[in-house]
Amino acid sequence: MKIFFRKISFLLLSLILITSACETQETLIITSPEAAFKLQQPSISSIFLNFSLPNNPAFTISWNDEVTGSNSYTVEMSMDADFTTPIMLGNTQTSSFSMTVSELNTAIRNTGITTFRDIAIYVRVNAGSQVSNSILYLVTTYPDPMQPPTFTGIANGDAFVLNINNNNDVAVTFEWEDAVLSSSLGLDVNYYLEAATAGTDFAIVIEAANAVNQSSISLTHSQLNNIAIESGIPVDTAGDVDFRVRSVITDANTGATLERTSETLTINVTTYLTVLDLSTTWGIVGSAANDWGATPDLPFWETDTDGVLNAYVTLIDGEIKFRENNDWTNNFGDNGADGTIEAGGANIAVTAGSYKITLNFNDNTYTIEPFSLGIVGSAFNDWGATPDFMLEYDQYSDVFRGIVTLLDGEMKFRMNNDWGVNYGDDGADGSLELGSANIATTAGIYIVTVDLNNLSYTLENIPSVWGVVGSAFNDWGATPDAAFTRDWSRPFDEIWILRDVTLLDGEYKFRANNDWTVNYGDNGADGTLELGGANIAATAGTYTITLNFTDPNAPTWTIE
Repeated sequence: MKIFFRKISFLLLSLILITSACETQETLIITSPEAAFKLQQPSISSIFLNFSLPNNPAFTISWNDEVTGSNSYTVEMSMDADFTTPIMLGNTQTSSFSMTVSELNTAIRNTGITTFRDIAIYVRVNAGSQVSNSILYLVTTYPDPMQPPTFTGIANGDAFVLNINNNNDVAVTFEWEDAVLSSSLGLDVNYYLEAATAGTDFAIVIEAANAVNQSSISLTHSQLNNIAIESGIPVDTAGDVDFRVRSVITDANTGATLERTSETLTINVTTYLTVLDLSTTWGIVGSAANDWGATPDLPFWETDTDGVLNAYVTLIDGEIKFRENNDWTNNFGDNGADGTIEAGGANIAVTAGSYKITLNFNDNTYTIEPFSLGIVGSAFNDWGATPDFMLEYDQYSDVFRGIVTLLDGEMKFRMNNDWGVNYGDDGADGSLELGSANIATTAGIYIVTVDLNNLSYTLENIPSVWGVVGSAFNDWGATPDAAFTRDWSRPFDEIWILRDVTLLDGEYKFRANNDWTVNYGDNGADGTLELGGANIAATAGTYTITLNFTDPNAPTWTIE
């Protein structure tokens, strides 16, 4: 009985202890202290990284740390809240950390992310085994210079055979990929397609074309042909040309630019002849031509017959001879005035007029005949009340051209201001026939071209003709402006040239049609023209001025 009682007592005691323990656990509330290692919430959670301010702080974080006792902290970034792949941003021994704009931009771009706007990044701090809470930022980045546009759809070694018959057709389209374009950054991205002689590392850059916020640029046969020839490839020859695309973003507030340049792309181009080269080494010298060499000799041009040269010249009363290379070493005159030439022969007497001079080295003869081709009619000079408008020989195409203002009316072409030889157009089909029908005209400015080889003509209407106006030339319009003509050596570009114009000390501008409605000056004297721009300073002298309106958005000018 005694032993049994003790066992019962022990069992009861155990039950009491167990019951007491359960009651205690049910009433116990277990808490942990609030983390003292905590990043302070920033006042701004969106960050715009401005490439023009690379050394400005992008963000600064700070934290309270009353538990780790650490004096060494590692700051980490992740592209997801779970920090699946943490990226170390830096270390600090204080309770705050900053990064510059360029540092944060590089860190984000190095993750390989392809967007630029509202990129979510998470930032936290490690202090030994302790980890802080994380902060979310939305960041707008900018492209890294080492991440340029990349060409697509065209490869190194691609070949393009150009043809003048396809002059205005697209020959090649350069396309590129650039993630910036799809990122809605609110910035204009300017792309410049540049070319250069192959293998020169763009020592001399040829500006091919440009575009804004676009991922492609097309070049016509004419444009690519001109670029290839300018790079040094001869006509009717295949050769390599280097291309690259340069991206430029400009900060509107600071004017700073961010440039990125693609890798070089080399293509093979077969060129074609755009203009003739009829030049020769022979010219006309004399008191009737150029005051015996005070200016360059009047040139002879090649013809279809080897050894036969032509010159189209206006002479004054005096004498002439023929010589080579503007030099007296090799010259010809005419002993006996019989139409034959002799080395070092006598001067040839001429009277004032416009002439075609033919020099034939096959039989050592020459001829001088009156020659001028002009426009006559109610559209120009009331059928001859004043002299005809004279067309000039274009040696680059073996045609006659001129820029003329015509009235509503009719016109014809005639030789030597005389009706003995005149041309009209039966059928208005662009072909010329002797003594045929008048040609109807509508008032305007025209480039007139006549090809006497196949008796054809064209009238190309243009909006304006350019001139020089200013105190340096015509007292700001007291007399007509000095008129430019087109540079016929570049028929597919809009280039205007004014040769041997005499300027005074003063200022000048360029304007269209002797009127101030459209005028250009040069702000900054940098060779770029601006509508209504600043006057251009002139020093007295004789000059050749060139205007280039091939790119109407960026016209340029030169003077020499």
